[in-house]
Amino acid sequence: MAMSEKIYVASDLGAGSGRVIAGRFDGSRLRFEETNRFENAQTPLPGGLHWDMVALYRNILEGVRRARALGSEPASVGVDTWGVDYALVDAAGRLTGLPHSYRDPRLDGVMDETCAKLGRRRIYDATGTQFMPINTLFQLVAESRSPASQLDRAARFLMVPDLMDYWLSGVLSNEITMASTSQCLDVRARNWAWDLIDAAGLPRRIFGELVRPGTILGPIRNLEGYSTQVVAVGTHDTASAVAAIPVPKEGKWGCLSTGTWGLVGAEIPEPIFSDEAYECSWTNEIGITGGIRFMKNLTGMWVYQELHKAWKEQGEDVPYDRMTEMAEKAKPFVSLIDPDAPDFQRAGHMDEKIAAWCKRTGQPVPESKGAFARCALESMVLRYKELWTQLERITGEKRDGLNMIGGATRNALHCRMTADALGVPVLCGPTEGACAGNVLVQMIAMGDLRDHAEARELMGVSDPPIAYEPNRASASAWAEASARFAAMKERA
Repeated sequence: MAMSEKIYVASDLGAGSGRVIAGRFDGSRLRFEETNRFENAQTPLPGGLHWDMVALYRNILEGVRRARALGSEPASVGVDTWGVDYALVDAAGRLTGLPHSYRDPRLDGVMDETCAKLGRRRIYDATGTQFMPINTLFQLVAESRSPASQLDRAARFLMVPDLMDYWLSGVLSNEITMASTSQCLDVRARNWAWDLIDAAGLPRRIFGELVRPGTILGPIRNLEGYSTQVVAVGTHDTASAVAAIPVPKEGKWGCLSTGTWGLVGAEIPEPIFSDEAYECSWTNEIGITGGIRFMKNLTGMWVYQELHKAWKEQGEDVPYDRMTEMAEKAKPFVSLIDPDAPDFQRAGHMDEKIAAWCKRTGQPVPESKGAFARCALESMVLRYKELWTQLERITGEKRDGLNMIGGATRNALHCRMTADALGVPVLCGPTEGACAGNVLVQMIAMGDLRDHAEARELMGVSDPPIAYEPNRASASAWAEASARFAAMKERA
C-alpha cells in the first residue's frame, strides 16, 4: 500500500442489509473495498415490528476494525441509512425501546386520520414532503396514541443514523438531509416545523440541533486506540447516493436512486410547492450542498426481491442473475401490476399476490418464473416512466438524460428497459452510490477535497458510469404499455 493512501469508512444501512466499505484514496483515484456485510432483519416482537440497533452498531464497529487491517487507521467514518425510522432516548442517553420498523402495523390508518385533523395541504405547505403512511410524523403520532407511549420519558428524538452517530461519537445531533425525510422539517426555513409539531401534539423538547452534512462530531468511542473521526455525512442514503453522481457538465439530467426503494427526481435550487407537486405528492428533500432533491418515492426492487424470497421458501433458490435471464426470455408486456399498491407492500407470498392482482384486473396470470420476474421489472420501469413525465411537467424542464445509481444498476436488463422506456440516455453508476457519496462528504470534511464539484469529478474518474442508449424501435411498445399501465391502475 502506498504511504499516501488514506482510508475513509462508509457504513450504508439498508432496510434489508447493511454494508461497511472502506474508501481508499491514493491521491488520484478512489477505490472501494467491502469490510463487512450483514443482514438487517425486521423482527416481530410483542411490541410490534422492530430493528436490532445493537447488532447494526456492532457490525459498524467490526467494519471499522477490518478497515484498519487494510494498512492504516481510517481517517473518518460516516453512517447513512434508509429514511423515516427513528429512536427515542431518555435524559441519560438510553434507548427508551427498540425502534419500530416503518412496516409496523401500528401505522395503519394514522396518516389519513392525521391529515383529516391537521389538513393535508397545511402539512405539505409546512414541510414539502410527500405523503407516505410510513413517514416519521405519522409514526410519532402513532407513538403518542399508544397506551405505553415512550414520548413522556423521551429527552431526544434521533433518526436511525443519528442514533448510530451518537453511539459512535457520544454527540447528539439531527442531520438535516435525514430530518427532511421525516415530514417534521420546514424545508424553507431549514428548521423544525414547530407549528406542525405543536398541532400534532408532539413535545418540542425532543427535537434537537440540526447539523449540516460534513459536520465532524468527534473521535470514535468504544474502539481503544483509535482516533478516527465520526462525520455526520448526508445520512439519508439517497442524499449520499445523489452526491456521488458524476453529473455530465452539459444538459439537464434527472436522477434515479435504485434499491429496495426507488426515487426519481432531479436536483433543483429551491423547493416546489405547486398544486401539482402537492397533488402528485412529490417531496422536497435537502441535498448535500443545501439545494433540493425534488423526488418521488416508489417501490423499487422490493417486488423482485420478494419473488426471490418466495421461491426460496418454496424450496427453489433462484439466483438473481438467473431470474434476470429468465425475465429476458419471457414475452414482454403480458401482465402488469402497480408496484406501489398496498397489495405489494407487505412481505411474503409475492407470487401469489401478483397472481391475485392479475386475476382481479383481467390480465393473464404469469405462467413461469421468468414471466413473474418480467412482470415485476416492467411494472417498476413503467412507474419510472410515469414519474419521469410528472417530473418534467412539474419542473417545466425537459431532461436530457438520467443518472441511475444504486444496487439495481447491476441488473443490465433493468437498465436497458429504463433507457428504452424513458427514451433518453441512461448513465449507470456508481453501484455503491450511497457509500461513495458518504466517503466523498467525509473527504470534504477532512480537507482532502475542496468541494462537491471536485468530489463528483473524482467519482467520474474513479468509477466511470456505464452508458445505455435508448432503443428507439421499442418506443411505441413502451408507449402502448404505459397506456395499459395507467388504465390498469384505474381499474384496480
